[in-house]
Amino acid sequence: MNLRVLFSLLSLVLIGLAAIYAPLDLTAADRVIITLALSSAILWTLEPVPIEWTALALLFALPATGLVTFEQTFSSFGSKAIWLVVAGSVLSSLITETDLATRLSYWIARRASGASFIVVLHLMGLFLALLIPSGVVRVLIIMPIIVRLLKDLGEQAGSKTSAAIVLSVVCSTYYGGTGILTASVPNLVVMGVLEARDTPVYWANWALHMLPVIGILRVAVGAGLVYLLFRPQFGSIDLPRTDSASLGPRERSALLLLGVAVLLWSTDIFHGIHPVLVGLGVAVCCFLPRVGPLDIGVLRTVNFPILVYIGSVFAIGEAMAVVGTSGRIAHSLESAVDLSGSTASQLSAITWAVVPFNFIVDTAVVGGVLTPALLDLGAQPGLTPLQIGLATAVGTGLVFIPYQGAPFILAYSFQAVRMSQFVLLMVLICLINLVVLVPVNLAYWDWLGLF
Repeated sequence: MNLRVLFSLLSLVLIGLAAIYAPLDLTAADRVIITLALSSAILWTLEPVPIEWTALALLFALPATGLVTFEQTFSSFGSKAIWLVVAGSVLSSLITETDLATRLSYWIARRASGASFIVVLHLMGLFLALLIPSGVVRVLIIMPIIVRLLKDLGEQAGSKTSAAIVLSVVCSTYYGGTGILTASVPNLVVMGVLEARDTPVYWANWALHMLPVIGILRVAVGAGLVYLLFRPQFGSIDLPRTDSASLGPRERSALLLLGVAVLLWSTDIFHGIHPVLVGLGVAVCCFLPRVGPLDIGVLRTVNFPILVYIGSVFAIGEAMAVVGTSGRIAHSLESAVDLSGSTASQLSAITWAVVPFNFIVDTAVVGGVLTPALLDLGAQPGLTPLQIGLATAVGTGLVFIPYQGAPFILAYSFQAVRMSQFVLLMVLICLINLVVLVPVNLAYWDWLGLF
């Protein structure tokens, strides 16, 4: 028995004991649900067994305990997020199944030179967040290009340079996305709750309050950490000259379809078509004769294990809602959150209060469950819905471990970076965010006149 398995077993035992004996106002069903959620989180992080095995075991355990029905458990597989992953997988095949991956990796490789390259990669990730509203799709589109780049550079999976390149793009596009209303699902959930309370939220207003510090400055922190932690060394490679004029018909078709998808995703605020419908519509076109460059057999390459994982994450959130666990946890915030100080300290307390819940369920679920309770709680000392919503979104944007965010798990599934490398960088980014950037952001909000 290796150390990882031993530590996992010990953690599971401690979780079980804590769930049974914790002096909290929880029902027996609540304790079972929380035990399943935390146990899954430990197994997903330490990986004594494959991630998809844990996900499948969780999907079995939820209806087996009788807490929720089979239909309630597996209703998550009809969610838009699942089918956005399917559509994104097809669109990423436009890159991997044509010559686009090679050409784009060459274009990036020509800019591989020291610390400036790390900055370029972070800016690329932030730019993708501006264009494409789904973090899952962003990862599915960019990762095949990055994997090909690593191959061209001769980098082994798990090397410091591989970690620096992958984490630069993935972390910047995820963490930077919190500063952009349409780039993060939790943002949209918080927006929906605010609008239900007659507080409209606009893209530009969100960017004004969130993008400078929570978006751009946080991405800059990530770039600095990547360089300090991994010190990437980029070897020289012999790159052939390629240009767009030499693109074949398959590559031109792939570029056209990707361009249509990105255009529709980036303008969804105007046409109102949901990103999953855009993705599925373009995916269908990928297989049309004389239109798409792909063979229908590409569907067999969809990463079904990752779909099982994502479905299980949503399933535990659904179970918490059905049983009432999430509501009782939210109610407990009334005694846990101290809103007696200044406005800045109150908003800081809201952000800190959200973070622990990110370890239990998907951050989008956290936003949906906690935002209504926090709006009611924050109204007592006179906080506005916009103040509370923004502070909540800062909290839901903090994920310390890959299982907390589907884009990270998708990136990890390409097996180019070790889990320990993911966790190290993510934990440091989030800690610096909580200790340094949250106070800086509050000072910025004060300067803007938010409070």
